[in-house]
Amino acid sequence: MINKNFIYRKACIDDLEAIADLVANLLGTCNIWKDKNIKDEYEIINANKKEIEKDITKYYVCEIENKIIGACWISDIKNENNYGLDLWKYREILYLVVDNKYQKMGIWTKLLKKCIENINEKIIYEARWDKDEVNSKTLLKNLDFKLLKNLWDSYYKDHNYCVYCVNRDKNCNSCKAELWVKE
Repeated sequence: MINKNFIYRKACIDDLEAIADLVANLLGTCNIWKDKNIKDEYEIINANKKEIEKDITKYYVCEIENKIIGACWISDIKNENNYGLDLWKYREILYLVVDNKYQKMGIWTKLLKKCIENINEKIIYEARWDKDEVNSKTLLKNLDFKLLKNLWDSYYKDHNYCVYCVNRDKNCNSCKAELWVKE
């Protein structure tokens, strides 16, 4: 059920702290793991702030009662061969996060739709899972995303993400993910 009190809008600089907190608490530092000196939550949030601030106006947020509870960002066009695939000229959904208290209310769906509307390039999304399957699989299919590659357990371990993820205190090798694409 979608709450009518949710407000969806473009982010502004005043949202930086709230977005950084959401990202740090829900994703860890996976997307900024290049700085191997990050050790504690304060440093993680500050590193996230620096990363997010560069593109703050490209974010969409969801708020309720003046509190940011969700955020999403889609990258500029990339010309890289990430994931060992030939994905030249694509955009990537990054930092799609919704506060745990507000999950399963349609916020994730609405934020993702806002990010991808009017985009003509390929769009990729790295869907993570922590149970039996990717939680967002049905939504991705409904939005015409197709499974491109299964990243499974080893991708994160092999690329040294484990020590920087939200479960950074466990070197567990239990993260799973799938790479989805929308042409």
